[in-house]
Amino acid sequence: MIYNFKSILKSYWIFLVTIICYCIGFIIHFISQYCGYHPNYGKKDLINVKPELYSINSTTDNNTTLINNDKYAKPDNLFYFMQISDIHMSKKYTKGTQGNFIFLLQKMIPIIEPNFLFITGDMTDSMSNGLTNIETIEDDWIMYRKIIESTGIDKKNNGTFLWDIRGNHDCFKVPEWNSKYNYFKDYSHTKTRGFTFNYEVANSTYSFVGLDGCPIVTTTNPFFGIIDEVSMDMYSDFMDKAKSNPNNKHNFVFIHYPETTLVFGKSSTGKKWNDYTKDISLLLTGHFHTLGGFHTYAYHDDYLEMELIDFKMHGTYRIVSVDNDIVSISDRDIPLPNFNYDFKTSNIDDLLKHPPEIFNMTIPPVVHITLPKDSRFVIKSGEPIKESFSSEYIRVLVFSQQSPSNLKFSLFIDNELQHNNFTYVGDQKLNKRSSKSNIKINIRDEKNKIVNENNHTIDFKTPPLWIAKWNNSIYNDGKSHELKIVVIDNTNQLSGEDIIKFRLDGKQDKIDISSKGAFILKTSFPITLPIAFGFVYIIYEIMVLLPRLYSIIYIKPKHSNLPFFPNRYISDIISEETKSFQTGFFKKHFILPFIEAFTYNGIFYPIQISLICLLVLPGKVGLITRSSEKVSKLGGEFLYGLYSSGQWSSVTDLYGIYLFFFILVTFIDTLLITFLNHKRKGNIYVNIAITLLLTFICIIQVLGCIAISYVCGGIMSVFFSPFPTWQCIYLWVLIYMIMIRRMKKQDDIKKNNSLSQEEAQEGTKNEMQV
Repeated sequence: MIYNFKSILKSYWIFLVTIICYCIGFIIHFISQYCGYHPNYGKKDLINVKPELYSINSTTDNNTTLINNDKYAKPDNLFYFMQISDIHMSKKYTKGTQGNFIFLLQKMIPIIEPNFLFITGDMTDSMSNGLTNIETIEDDWIMYRKIIESTGIDKKNNGTFLWDIRGNHDCFKVPEWNSKYNYFKDYSHTKTRGFTFNYEVANSTYSFVGLDGCPIVTTTNPFFGIIDEVSMDMYSDFMDKAKSNPNNKHNFVFIHYPETTLVFGKSSTGKKWNDYTKDISLLLTGHFHTLGGFHTYAYHDDYLEMELIDFKMHGTYRIVSVDNDIVSISDRDIPLPNFNYDFKTSNIDDLLKHPPEIFNMTIPPVVHITLPKDSRFVIKSGEPIKESFSSEYIRVLVFSQQSPSNLKFSLFIDNELQHNNFTYVGDQKLNKRSSKSNIKINIRDEKNKIVNENNHTIDFKTPPLWIAKWNNSIYNDGKSHELKIVVIDNTNQLSGEDIIKFRLDGKQDKIDISSKGAFILKTSFPITLPIAFGFVYIIYEIMVLLPRLYSIIYIKPKHSNLPFFPNRYISDIISEETKSFQTGFFKKHFILPFIEAFTYNGIFYPIQISLICLLVLPGKVGLITRSSEKVSKLGGEFLYGLYSSGQWSSVTDLYGIYLFFFILVTFIDTLLITFLNHKRKGNIYVNIAITLLLTFICIIQVLGCIAISYVCGGIMSVFFSPFPTWQCIYLWVLIYMIMIRRMKKQDDIKKNNSLSQEEAQEGTKNEMQV
């Protein structure tokens, strides 16, 4: 009985250990997901730097009680703001980036004059030598600070004009918020983890909130973000106040990371992100550049998300207007002669003090239609769309260096030229509004635990609004229509235009985006990536364990002296036990090779042990971040995330990276081992050609594994990298062992053939002699 137990344990221990590691892996996954958004240290520091609520007040009479055409004929009840994202400033760039940024601030902002400018992350590039040195760089931040100070943007509207939040490039290898490497807290304008403020216009309030999505501990490239417990506390408090305000009209949320790349934690009171999605008017993000195409928008269940492509190369900015609570959006590029314009220098002093000739160019008119509502971007709450149908006016903002008298308008509806006359009302005084508006800023005094209220005044200008009377009833046919306004500057013959779709039945038109863009913004990667990895992992385990189980039951008991490594063929030795798999195309070519391969202990055990270690041990150990007072730079990279100094971080990124290398290294190399090991006919020249091809693949894979290990944790991580580096090297040792054996097999066949020929010739000679 004891002997049988020992015998069974000897054969099946690996299956028992595998099940145990599966269970431990599930536990670690859920622990990492939970701890990833709970600060293990420095929570008080994060709370101390959370933003306080700013209230920006306007003395404008909003006229919300009037539902007639008088308010649609006036420039009241209208404000607008701009968004840019992903500037990626660095001294190594002469094209785009900081040149684009200076051009925007010096040339476009004075013309457009928005109420606010939002920068949704990645102000800096933080990559000095390609992929070999990825970390925040102080010189990049000094450059950013110098630009906003030299252009006066930091002081505009008494400091309430510019709002910036961190992106993933702004927090590369920042171990904690108070770290000296967190240059955002020293050189940005906001200097806090996000921002919150209310813009109050008479009886209406518009709420703005920016969330910092950077992980608590950041490494080389946290592509996926986390809204941690502290940020959720701030967000839930702000949104609760907004919901309780009966005059609150719209809530605008800004994050660098799109929703599909975020892990959302819970607040300390248990509030979730989904508890407030119905209250979001717009979620404005960046991060993807052009990964999802040039226009990446998506309707989620309760709100509209609009990702903005990069300002780095494309110089793209967004204008969002709120006209009598109707929200309109248009994305524009700064009018440089070509994409990724080369400014010939990366020196900020040269660009600021001696700007290139291109800075003297005349800016074409920028056209932004505010009414009728663009039916592609219907906001599910807060917009009085049906009321706006009663308007007899088309309303459009035109931003131009020229005087209104030098602008010529053309209106097209469904590609037919209309003869409506446009009237400029941007020279009218705003109703009950002085040229100065009051701004109240609440600043928390942490020492005395009180809120200090400071009053400031800023200058507001009347929006450059044009209106044209029209009869919209003729378009109330249940169909979608296209409206285009073209504005020509008669002095310079420069033109600008805006095109929208509209319909008067209140229905929504489809957003014109690519299927790839829709997929990217509609797929929750923090959920799908672990599932995808688990699916591939299970398929691989079935591919490994089932053939081994067959071998243990039917082959191993009859053949105790099989070789450990695949340096000898065993297909002939075990042919009797695999006879049932030698007939039928699928069984012979897709099942038998796996049984033969995983009968070798030298193939099965190292692969399976490395697989289960992947579930419970770090794939790499190295210098994953930079050290600080509370964080060690040494850490481990697990499948479930990065672990350092008691804190889990980047709890989604590693699933994506491991899935990529698992498929391209582990999966492919195992298939190569399996089918190369299977007995096949072939000559020496075919084997040489296969070996050369395999050598090329080997070099690519090994270099890729070394590179990802080095980027993760430096040279230390290259040497301490069970996955993928160690595993990749061992798999290729097996592959070359099999190829050498195949070569020898061919040589043996040639020798046997030559010996047979010699024996035959010798026999013929003997017969002739007889």
